[in-house]
Amino acid sequence: METLYALTSQMADIELALDENGGEITPELERLWQETSESLTAKVDNYNGLINYLSDRSNNIAVRIKQLQALKKTADNSLKRVKEHVKDVMVANGITKLDGAYCKMSLSSSTSTEVDEETALAPYVSRLERLMLPDWITAELKVNKTALKEAFKDKDVTPAGVSFVKNTTLRIR
Repeated sequence: METLYALTSQMADIELALDENGGEITPELERLWQETSESLTAKVDNYNGLINYLSDRSNNIAVRIKQLQALKKTADNSLKRVKEHVKDVMVANGITKLDGAYCKMSLSSSTSTEVDEETALAPYVSRLERLMLPDWITAELKVNKTALKEAFKDKDVTPAGVSFVKNTTLRIR
């Protein structure tokens, strides 16, 4: 069977031959038109079958992806709950380190900086506005949490809108 490109090219050749003959359909042109038309119809139907197959395959894969995503979410939630349970038991019993035959578990503490930027930056907005920058220059106030944490790590006070939260995490090696 010929390619779709070859068949459409043959149809164009037949039309060109008709133009050259003044529209007269010769028995040769009629036979060629019939054969090409039938082949083109079969080719189109074959392509439609392939398109339907690939569309169904794509849809089936999309359904399987959703199923796998749900399974992953369940596994991730279970993992999180088990780790949280181990951490809670260790904290409740004052245990900071456990050594197993194949792994070691330990608790580690860290402090995270939480910032309500609107409250924390409010005292500095007027300073930025007084800069009177041209319209083609923009400036943005932004909190550097690392520098903020370092600046207030040994102090008893913190700026408004800032809090330091102690976190305990479970490490498994």
